[in-house]
Amino acid sequence: MKTWMSACLGGALSVATLWCLPQEPGKPPPAPAPASTAQAPAETKVPAPSPLEGVYALRTRTKNGVPEVQRSRGYVAITRRHLLICLVAPGADPELPLVRAGVRTWKKQEELVHTEIELGFYTDAGGAIHLEEHGKKEPRRIELVRGLLRIWQDARDYLEFERIE
Repeated sequence: MKTWMSACLGGALSVATLWCLPQEPGKPPPAPAPASTAQAPAETKVPAPSPLEGVYALRTRTKNGVPEVQRSRGYVAITRRHLLICLVAPGADPELPLVRAGVRTWKKQEELVHTEIELGFYTDAGGAIHLEEHGKKEPRRIELVRGLLRIWQDARDYLEFERIE
């Protein structure tokens, strides 16, 4: 058995040695195989980033045109296709803050940003959690104002965010 394995191994090494030896002197090496005639895939053109894209921290919450007295906290991250939001605000009961979080797809069309809910939830004043309807479409007014991202909730209420990234 050892003799048979030695012979096979020795034969394999001999073939490998022959493969690595130079060819006959004066004889040019064989030409490389022709390059594939298949075309390289066309580069996909990535659209320029939207001025809205970035990560923002909540700076102010304005209700009926008046900035809030109690401080809310929150963040918004906007990528090319998604808007992620996480907010917490004081509720009527100090032990039950109001919470809203979610993920939406978005697309700017003229003056509005059209969003579609992928996942979302919020709490009410009693602390109950409510899921937002998956796939629900909502037009939103989202704009850059004096370097801040302003997300309008209705005609008089909005959230202002400062870019942090």
